[in-house]
Amino acid sequence: MMIRFEKVSFILLLVLVVWLPIPLASNRVWAWSLAEILVSVQTLCLALSYFSKERDLPFSRLKRFSWLLIPLVMFQIWNGVQIVPFELATLAKISPFSAEVYQLAGAVRGAISLDVHASTTSWVKGITYSLFAFNAVVLIHTPNRLKAVALAIVLSGTLQAFYGAMTVLLGLKTSLIFNFKESGIATGSFVYKNHLANYLMMSLAIGSGLIIAQLHISPSGSWNERLRRWSDGVVSRKMFVRLALVIMVIALVMTRSRMGNAAFFAATTLGGLVALMFFKDKPRAFVPLIVSLILVDTLVVGTVFGLDKVKDRLEQTSVLKETRDEVVEWSLPIIEQYPLTGTGIGSFYSIFPSYTQFNIGYYDHAHNDYIQFAVEAGIPATILLGFMWLWAVVLTIRAMKHRNSKTLRGLALGCFIALIGMLMHISVDFNLQAPANAMTFVLILVMAGCTQSIKITRR
Repeated sequence: MMIRFEKVSFILLLVLVVWLPIPLASNRVWAWSLAEILVSVQTLCLALSYFSKERDLPFSRLKRFSWLLIPLVMFQIWNGVQIVPFELATLAKISPFSAEVYQLAGAVRGAISLDVHASTTSWVKGITYSLFAFNAVVLIHTPNRLKAVALAIVLSGTLQAFYGAMTVLLGLKTSLIFNFKESGIATGSFVYKNHLANYLMMSLAIGSGLIIAQLHISPSGSWNERLRRWSDGVVSRKMFVRLALVIMVIALVMTRSRMGNAAFFAATTLGGLVALMFFKDKPRAFVPLIVSLILVDTLVVGTVFGLDKVKDRLEQTSVLKETRDEVVEWSLPIIEQYPLTGTGIGSFYSIFPSYTQFNIGYYDHAHNDYIQFAVEAGIPATILLGFMWLWAVVLTIRAMKHRNSKTLRGLALGCFIALIGMLMHISVDFNLQAPANAMTFVLILVMAGCTQSIKITRR
């Protein structure tokens, strides 16, 4: 019975992977509330599975993920501290400018956060992300489960890509479900094209890792063996994943996202170079696969489905027309005033208007997640999150270099590409502010750790 609860919890993990992008990237109150409920149910099922005396919580596995879980928990603790009301005299010692704002408002007490309601909402989201990471760490303990999660990500990305591309190709004026206006650009169910592009980038990276994990290491030896492998490959899971990648590349190009496309192809190129240096027992078809992803998909698929329009957008980008640079520039004084404490997680849209120098329209996010986290959480907390990313990159390189399992090596490369792509993309957009993207990225961090920590049992 207890084992059954654990299996239900893992199934919920797979369901969440596919579900999260569907309701507008879970970026509406009702949608992220539903995600929070699902994660709570998943956590409850997992807890029930360990009530039996025969099952002990896998502390050794949790210890191997301390690099991820401890920073996540510490970040949530800090977010909780940001909404605690203090006497103004005490607050002045912690965050002088926050105390000054509350004093000007005539308040007797005040919090570090300048928007307690928004910070509370974001704090609950953060707790959900942390529970999701904890559950994934406990649940993904075999190569087969790791592969199942990777396939779920690829399936979800393919569904989003197909829906987004077909909406454009059919010339629909409004979306099929939520009746949002369509403008000839692929958005899937994300509404914002760059969020879809970012999600596809992560899905493509994991899909690439899956294909590499299935490539043969040994030489074919003879034409008979070569033909047999080719025929097996046509009807294998590898071919279906390859077709899924083609569909996702088509949709990625059709998002017209400049950095989304640039981040994927740059990260794939860098991933290929790193793999050539560190990959243990490189598959014979490794280089052709990377070349096909970068060149064939770009030139053939891109030419047919509009890579030239992405190029035109890059060429037409004007410093005079782009206002996101001003957002970053005007956010720097906020960081200077609140370097250690931040203004409160989720408070950017409330605090930023008072720092604008002229009208550039409404910005509820910084369009640069590094800047936004530094503004809202402070520099130390932002560095803490950066440590998780850095350690995950190190673990993927170690896995590529030392693991004997093809599955673990291949998915380590896929996670590496996703990590590098995200590093690039969030420098010009707010992808980590969409719950679907944020939770998928947290899951990829867990997967990166799994490629190094999962033990292979020999039969």
